[in-house]
Amino acid sequence: MNYNEAIEFIHAIPRFVRPLGNEKLAKLLERLGDPQKELKFVHVAGTNGKGSVCAMLAETLRRAGYKTGLFTSPFIEVFNERIQINNELIPDKALAEYVTEAAELMGKDIVSEFAFITAVAMKYFADEHCDIVVLETGMGGRLDATNVIDAPEVAVLTRIGMDHTQYLGNTIEEIAAEKCGIIKRGCEIVSVPNERVRSVIVTEFERNGGGRLTFCDKPVPMKGKFGYKTWTYHIALGGTYQAENGAAVIETVNALRRRGWEISGTALDEGFRNVKHPARYERVADNIIIDGAHNLDAMRELKTSLATEERDIVLVLAMMRDKSYDICIHTIASAASCIIATELKMDRALTAAEIKRVADNTETECVAEPDIKKAIKTAVGVAGKHGLVCVCGSLYLAGEARRIINEAAQMCGR
Repeated sequence: MNYNEAIEFIHAIPRFVRPLGNEKLAKLLERLGDPQKELKFVHVAGTNGKGSVCAMLAETLRRAGYKTGLFTSPFIEVFNERIQINNELIPDKALAEYVTEAAELMGKDIVSEFAFITAVAMKYFADEHCDIVVLETGMGGRLDATNVIDAPEVAVLTRIGMDHTQYLGNTIEEIAAEKCGIIKRGCEIVSVPNERVRSVIVTEFERNGGGRLTFCDKPVPMKGKFGYKTWTYHIALGGTYQAENGAAVIETVNALRRRGWEISGTALDEGFRNVKHPARYERVADNIIIDGAHNLDAMRELKTSLATEERDIVLVLAMMRDKSYDICIHTIASAASCIIATELKMDRALTAAEIKRVADNTETECVAEPDIKKAIKTAVGVAGKHGLVCVCGSLYLAGEARRIINEAAQMCGR
């Protein structure tokens, strides 16, 4: 397979395969030589903040001198973003070669798309002799494909909230229990405060016998930095919510140090200052922010961040119909003076008209513009010289918006 054929093959694999679990993935990995057993991991689960924590940890570990693999999802602009080593995306040729090998070995034991990519990443990281891999779960924990690994160095739990209820459970306690499935005997566990499910985390820790459980203290968000315990850290990522993610990174670094990893304070500081993570309160222009917020907790955090801007906010909004979109739209609407509803060309996506029908029940004016490029242009016009456009509601929308804005910038010679 060439690169394009490999991408087509990946997307043709079913998203979910019954029965759930990693039995078939384990067989595929065995045929690949069990590459995951050659690697060390930091395993990260949660509802919100996983990607940001992974990005900050990977940058910190790289600056500490370790060859660091990073496995995340979804991608924003190109598929290769999901598999990186020291900030370098897996090359097209390598991705095609690893997909071809894994496809031949999978045979009739079909695994899910996510499980297949997990196997490809494991083989690539092992062949490249990574010192450590920062591994982000897909949406769960216990049955997640990434949970095929043995005990990681550290298991990290970011903010847990209500999302993917059709797969993970109908209550936040059920969802938390699923995500705690990454806790294994012999690893350290770090969690953000997670007050609503703290007792669930403690119970799962005691049941599965991790080495040590640390709950982060509450950090103090500040513009461009955050305070944690007695220190202040400058951080490249925007959004007040990154303070909590930063605290998780600090405690994870402390846990790694206890396990013998040499990570200086300078490496941690430089990791925060230099990390890049697209579509998380990303300021792509002076008057445009892109944020992938797509569930209630994320929308609440985005609203808090936008309140610090002291500018009129115009939203460009698209959402998936399998999310709690009604309450999400009502929550974020009050942060804006106007909403430009748009839509993605996906079966799961709400139409612009459907979003407008919900938004019309708020006090915020809403205009439906199905074309994303026109929606952004309209929003910039409404915001004027002094307003701020925020594109949100879906990571898929974030990726499309970045592509459109980057193309426009290139055409203007920027």
